[in-house]
Amino acid sequence: MSTQTTLYSYNSSIKNDKVKINNHKAKAYSKFYRMHKYWSKKPYNIIKQFIEKYSDEKDIILDPFNGSGVSVSESIFNGRKGFGIDINPSAIFITEQQLNKIDIGKFEKEFRNIEKELKQKINSFYSLNINNQKETVTHFIWEGDKINEIWYKKANKKVVVFPSEEDYKLYNSFSYDNIFLFYPKEQFFTNSRINAKNEKHVYELFTPRNLLGLSLLMDRIEKIKDENIKNMFKLCFTGATGQASKMVFVINRKDKYGNIKKEVGSWVIGYWIPKENMEINVWNCFNNRYNTILKAKKEYGKLDINIKKTNKFEDLLTSSNLLLINEASQIALQKIPSESIDYIITDPPHGDRQPYLELSMMWNSWLKKEHEINYENEIIISNAKKRNKNIENYHELLNNVLDEIERVLKYGKYFSLMFNSIDDKTWTNLITYVNTLNFKIEKIETLNYSANSVIQDNRKGGLKTDFILTFKKSKKEFKEVKFVKMKENNQLFIDIINSHLKRNTNGLETYELLNYLIHEFLNNHEFFKLSEVLKLLKDNFKTKNGKWSLLNEGYENGI
Repeated sequence: MSTQTTLYSYNSSIKNDKVKINNHKAKAYSKFYRMHKYWSKKPYNIIKQFIEKYSDEKDIILDPFNGSGVSVSESIFNGRKGFGIDINPSAIFITEQQLNKIDIGKFEKEFRNIEKELKQKINSFYSLNINNQKETVTHFIWEGDKINEIWYKKANKKVVVFPSEEDYKLYNSFSYDNIFLFYPKEQFFTNSRINAKNEKHVYELFTPRNLLGLSLLMDRIEKIKDENIKNMFKLCFTGATGQASKMVFVINRKDKYGNIKKEVGSWVIGYWIPKENMEINVWNCFNNRYNTILKAKKEYGKLDINIKKTNKFEDLLTSSNLLLINEASQIALQKIPSESIDYIITDPPHGDRQPYLELSMMWNSWLKKEHEINYENEIIISNAKKRNKNIENYHELLNNVLDEIERVLKYGKYFSLMFNSIDDKTWTNLITYVNTLNFKIEKIETLNYSANSVIQDNRKGGLKTDFILTFKKSKKEFKEVKFVKMKENNQLFIDIINSHLKRNTNGLETYELLNYLIHEFLNNHEFFKLSEVLKLLKDNFKTKNGKWSLLNEGYENGI
């Protein structure tokens, strides 16, 4: 049967129905998931829906790319057993500490002790004589080596002043060379994608003043005898480092009178130091993160959730409900028995979008974990030439994990894979390799994010939403995926897209059209180059308000 006949036959079977786009909507992060930042954190409510749909209570749920632990946490919260694997020590640390139930009284008492010992000392680094009165500065706004504004609070209200010679004199009294406590000295890999240069060190993300404050805090935290409480304060510390860095950008807003007002921004993925950036009082950064975590822990402590952590997979079959392994997935999974997992839900690295280990160097180095990392085993495409992590290496290692996923999953059970890329080679490898395994495509859906970041909105090679491909493990006869060439089927694609737009008179976004096309083709063991579809859309269709419209509808091209 020809490609054109196959496609037309499949499409005609739904031509009288208005096909529903199943795009899962994200909720805002709960207090629990706001304890610590992590890259590409998935919406917990959507992960919960999938876990409840494809598994039963007491089932073992595996996420071989654990990340911030959303899948593992939601498994436990919903009566399942959570099993997470990640090569990144920070990922496992964050997940462990989020799930760790602590003595709130001890946590609060230790904070009061730290506050008593260090608050006044650290605040003295920001103490300025303003109008003949000592004030503690909360924010300095820098542009290069120039201070544009200084903020402090008076009667709980922000006061803005401009720098004097005394302010520069205080700042220049701090030096990296005069800090004798521990601070991270690791060098970055050169990677323009994340604004990292190998002549730069982790400590250079911070002003000498802020670095000294952070070093004092970490030195004090290391002296805590209770390991649970110590680790919780390390979570507070790493959670505060981003806002204590030079990476926090300044938001310039116009008020109703046309005056520019400066506001505190955040830090985005990578190591970009904006031209105009914030230097925020380190004690305030630490205190704010502590309060965020304290509120989450108080709420979490009220839940009837019993965490029984283990270091052995065998214990998950009996008494335990949490297993976290800090190791490369392709290695860790080899030690897991065949057909022992009830459901797998994961979000693997999407090609070159986010080099997780490089992005986490700031956290791992403060946690003194950087020397333990085997960068060679990370499944990633990195722009850091020194790492030699190219697309061939990425495909090889990812395919190894897919092999292991098929082996450890029970027959008749499900595997949900979240993926976001428009790179043709990445998709081609994924689709063709999964097709060689005992997996049958069950459903194709999409999800959006609860919080947008700069990279999520503007990244090259990324989509507005993630695809979620759910497969069922079942023995099957191998049927090769056939790739449809756009050049030979140009009019066919136009007809199919038009037919979808007719059923959706308000127009469709790019991801919605791709969702239709991917679903239709894969169900026929056929696929295409996403880049060719995107070019076809731009060449033959028009948009209004970001949505594609019917051919020749007269809309102005909006993209």
